[in-house]
Amino acid sequence: MYLFVQIHPVPGQRLPQSFEGLVAALSDLPGMVFELDGSFVWVDHQSHPPRQMDAMVYDRDGRLEYVDVKGDCNLEQWRALCHAICSLKISEDTKMVNDQSIDAIIRVHWTQTGDWTTVGEISTKLAIVSN
Repeated sequence: MYLFVQIHPVPGQRLPQSFEGLVAALSDLPGMVFELDGSFVWVDHQSHPPRQMDAMVYDRDGRLEYVDVKGDCNLEQWRALCHAICSLKISEDTKMVNDQSIDAIIRVHWTQTGDWTTVGEISTKLAIVSN
């Protein structure tokens, strides 16, 4: 499923993760490449055809402000990204996570439509597409 979204904190909050923390959480994942300008590319070479997610990370005062995401990703990539943004540990249990805990920290803006949604709603759509 192609995403063109921005990930923001819920109103009145700040995202708990720093740019450096996000890099540390995600940089060892297969196909992940970070640039010092705040951008990253994540290619899933296991899918056919390969999926690619591009993002730009914006930070201020040592914390993430928001993250622009566009591209094709699967449910596991989406959840890993959201876990890392929320400063939650990425593990095998990431696949089984209750998205409501993440929805309490971040909200998602559909850039192409201007609508707001939740991580859980996007996870549901990605799960449907994957099956």
